[in-house]
Amino acid sequence: MKQLNSLYVSVFGDPEQTGSERYFVTVTCLTASIFLFGLCMVHILMNLKLAPVFIAGGGSLLLLGLYFLVRFGQCLFYPKLILSVIGLVLLDLTWYSKFLSNGPVLFFMLIFGALVLWVWEGRSLMFLLILYYVNVAVLFIIDYNAPATLFDYPEGRVRSVDIYLSFTMYSALLIFLLYVVKRDFLRQKEKAIRSDKLKSAFLANMSHEIRTPMNSIVGFSSLLHEEDDQELLQRYSDIIQRSGHHLLGLINDIIDLSKIEAGEFMIAKSKFNIRELFEELILTFTIELQRIKKENVVLKYEISDEELTIDTDYDRLKQLLSNLVSNAVKFTSAGEIVIACSKNPKEFVFSVADTGTGIPVEDQQKIFKRFTSINYSGLNTEGTGIGLSISEKIVKKLGGNLWLESNVGKGSTFYFSIPYLASSKKLYKRRKTQVVNEPRSLKSKGKVLVVEDDKASQELIDRILRPLNLEFVYANDGSEAIRYVISNNDVSLIMMDLKLPDVNGYEATSIIKKIKPEIPIIAQTAFAMEGDREKAIAAGCDDYITKPLDSAKLLEMVQIYL
Repeated sequence: MKQLNSLYVSVFGDPEQTGSERYFVTVTCLTASIFLFGLCMVHILMNLKLAPVFIAGGGSLLLLGLYFLVRFGQCLFYPKLILSVIGLVLLDLTWYSKFLSNGPVLFFMLIFGALVLWVWEGRSLMFLLILYYVNVAVLFIIDYNAPATLFDYPEGRVRSVDIYLSFTMYSALLIFLLYVVKRDFLRQKEKAIRSDKLKSAFLANMSHEIRTPMNSIVGFSSLLHEEDDQELLQRYSDIIQRSGHHLLGLINDIIDLSKIEAGEFMIAKSKFNIRELFEELILTFTIELQRIKKENVVLKYEISDEELTIDTDYDRLKQLLSNLVSNAVKFTSAGEIVIACSKNPKEFVFSVADTGTGIPVEDQQKIFKRFTSINYSGLNTEGTGIGLSISEKIVKKLGGNLWLESNVGKGSTFYFSIPYLASSKKLYKRRKTQVVNEPRSLKSKGKVLVVEDDKASQELIDRILRPLNLEFVYANDGSEAIRYVISNNDVSLIMMDLKLPDVNGYEATSIIKKIKPEIPIIAQTAFAMEGDREKAIAAGCDDYITKPLDSAKLLEMVQIYL
C-alpha cells in the first residue's frame, strides 16, 4: 500500500506541495488521456466510425502533453484554458461523429460542465459557463436539423454495446474524478481541523511565553519608582532589558513562523565570504558569553578554505547559524563551541558542535517540533521551543537538510547542508559593524529633525543620541516635517517614522528628497516585515533601523551620516 501511494504521488504529485488546483488539473489531464485512448481502442475493435478514433486519439495525445506541462512545468493558466476550450471543441466533434443524441457522448457534457465548475472561479468561471450553455444550445440546433442518417447505428446490437460500454467508461472516469475531489476535500478538512488545534495550542503557548517576560518588565518597572538602592536599581534595569530582548526575539520568531506558514518567506540570494559571516557570529556570541558569565566557554570556527564563498541568502543563513549557536550557548557551561563549514562537489555542510549537556535519543526528534522546550539541568529557562522548528524550515527553503548527532554528557553537533550552485555573481561585500565606544560630539553639524508622532519615542531618540551633543527639532507628522525643511536650511539629518498621521513617512521622504536631496534620511520604524526596508529605500530613505531601537546601532548610524 505504501509503495502504491508512493507511485501515485510520483505520477500525480503531492497536493500539499503542488496545490489543490494544479493537482486536480494534473489528475484530470492524465486520466482523461487514458480514457480517450481506451475509447479509441473500443471504436477500432467494434469497427465503428473512424472519425471518433482520430478525434479520441488526437485528444489523448493533447491531454498527455498538457499533463507533462502542468505536472513538471510552472504554467497552469494556459493548460487550464486549453483543457476547457479545446476539450469542449473535441467533445463536440466526437458528439457529431458519433450518432449525435443517439450516441452516449451527449451525456458526457454533464461531466464536462462539472469539471469546468471545479477548475475555474470568478469571472473566468462565468465566461466558461456561458460558453458551455451557448455550446449546448448550438448542439441542440444542429441535432434538431440534422438528417436522419447521422443518428443511425449499423445495427441495434452495436448501438447497445456502444452505449453501455461507453457508459461504463464515462462513469468510471466520473467516479475516479469525484473520488479525487472527495479525497482532496477530506484532506483540506483534516488540515483545517489540525490547523485549528494548532492555532489553539499556539495561542495558549504564546499567552504564556509573552506574559512571562511582560511580567518581569511590568513588575520590575513599577519597583524602580520605589527603590533607592543603586545596586538593586541596576539589577532591576538588567532584568527589564533582558526580558525586553527575550520578548523581541519571541515576536521575531512568531513573525518568521507566520511568514513560513503563509508561504511568504522569501529568499534573497547573494554571493559572500563564509569566513566573514563566521567572524561576525564569533564577535556577537563572545559578547553574549561574557554577558551571561560563561567566559570559560571557548567559541571558535573552522573552515576548509579561508576564501570559501557561497551563493545563498545571507540573512537567513546568519539567522539559522545564530539559532544553533544560541542553543549551544544555553546548554554549554564549559568547554567549546565550534562553528564549521566544508564543501563537497554537491553541497556545503555547516555544523555547530558543543560540549554541553547532550540530548537523549528519545528527545532528538521532539526538539524539532514547535513549542517543544526541554530544560536540561535548568539551563533553558527562557526557551520558547520555536527556534529549531524555524531553523528546519529555513534549511528546507534553502534546499538542504538538517540533522544532529548527540551524546548525553558529551555534547551535540547540529549539521545542515545547502546545495552548491555555481555563480558568476560579483562577491557581495558587507560593511563591517563598527562598535561606538566613545561617541564624539557633533554639535557643529546642524540640527537633527525627528519626525515622530509618539512623544515617548521622541524622548528615547533624544536620550540615545545625547552623547553626540546634537540639537534636535521635532515634527509630529509628515506635512509638518516638509514645511520645516522648506523654511529652514539648518537640517543635517532627518529621523523619519514611516507610520504618521496626515502625510505618512514614505510620502514625506519622497517630497523632501525632491526639495533637498542632499539631506540624509534614516527611517526609524516599527515596520519590520520582509520588504519594508526595500519600500523605505525606494521612497528615498538613505538607511533603515527598526524599533525597538538598538542604541549602539543608532549611534553608529548617525555618526556615519554626520
